[in-house]
Amino acid sequence: MSKSSNQKRFQLRKQCREALAAHIFNRLHLVVAPERVRLQPRPGDGYAWSVTRANAALLKSNLSSGTINLYQKILKELGSSLEAVNPQSLGISQSNTCGLPKETQDFGEGIMDGSFTAEICELKAANGRMEVELERTRSRLDDSLRESHTLGAEANHLRHDMQILESQNKILRDKLVETRRVIAGAMQTLGSLQSEGIEIALDDTNDSQ
Repeated sequence: MSKSSNQKRFQLRKQCREALAAHIFNRLHLVVAPERVRLQPRPGDGYAWSVTRANAALLKSNLSSGTINLYQKILKELGSSLEAVNPQSLGISQSNTCGLPKETQDFGEGIMDGSFTAEICELKAANGRMEVELERTRSRLDDSLRESHTLGAEANHLRHDMQILESQNKILRDKLVETRRVIAGAMQTLGSLQSEGIEIALDDTNDSQ
């Protein structure tokens, strides 16, 4: 490596450390000397790094032995896809510096507004609430479908019972018509018999005289 490249690498490393230290202070109000900034913080350092999955490889390197490209990439992504976070507020250990922080019950508690980590946590919380509401809606829909099926079955039973009643009613009407016809015939016959009885009685009276 040429002397100019070494100088550029040294300057970028120094600039990168200073930028990281300033970022930690701005985010967490924690003073860390630039030369003590680490991409893999130790327990007790008081900070951790949150990074998007696309740039997770940034945290797998060491600042002391990094490349020019690494320093340039860190300077470019710092504050947008790489940021300092409080490990306690995120519920993660300080050794867990790769990738996004784990979900906790209180999403984003203790994270400064405007950070992409807070936004991701907020989106995860909103997504969780939506999933809960979706499950409730699905449960209500299942209940409605079961109720609909029950009502449909009851309606079918009622239609069947109605058909039976209509059939029985028709039979009764037919029987009633037949009964009326028989009664009418009987009444007619009775009337005829009564008339003949009177005439016979009159004839008998005349003969006796």
